[in-house]
Amino acid sequence: MFTKGMRGRLVRLPEAAGDDSGLTEGREPALRLAVIGDSVAAGVGAADHREAMAGQLAAAVSAMTGRAVSWRVAAKAGASLSTVRQGLLPGLTDPTARWRPDVVLVVAGTNDAMRLRRPRAFRREAERLVRDVRLRLGEDVPVVFAGLPSLARLEALPSRVRVPLGLYVGLLDRQLRTAAARGVAVFHLPSGGPPDLPGEWLARDRFHPSAEGYRAWARVLAARLATLTEATLPAVP
Repeated sequence: MFTKGMRGRLVRLPEAAGDDSGLTEGREPALRLAVIGDSVAAGVGAADHREAMAGQLAAAVSAMTGRAVSWRVAAKAGASLSTVRQGLLPGLTDPTARWRPDVVLVVAGTNDAMRLRRPRAFRREAERLVRDVRLRLGEDVPVVFAGLPSLARLEALPSRVRVPLGLYVGLLDRQLRTAAARGVAVFHLPSGGPPDLPGEWLARDRFHPSAEGYRAWARVLAARLATLTEATLPAVP
């Protein structure tokens, strides 16, 4: 995604480099976490995936639960929910390693808001995504939608755009909550994005999180995800 930087220059940052999967230390068996979605899931703004959403989230969940977390990412900058559903689901599994997720986290929806996707169409696409995830996996694995982040502090967006677009993001986020409420083992976890506190939470493009922003955001999301997985997945020794 192209955005205007602090001096009016167009800044385009790459997706996170490095391995798109990993394993944290902790008690076995490991929780298998798949993260699918847009540029935030792809780690734009961080050097590698361990510093980005998936790696930071896995580390935080592991620290909170004491359990190892095996994670993998299937994401693309600029992806909408439709893009995720139609193009990224093969990345949910690794047939060679016989790896399948225990839980799927969807981090997407901001691009739908930027494109002014109609709310009901957005909700239907979220429901189709859940359906197709389960068709791909062959079982009712829990699907978790990360709540859409606030846009209030994104310096790349002109101030006159932030308020109306932020309201639209909130409208689509409510549609995600509705989709979750209507589904079985489908959840919506509000997170808000990087914190509204002093700190260098944004990357050079002033739109995506920095490594520090991903870590702070992941900790908030991890607290809810850790509680959710302990409540919904089979207990481990």
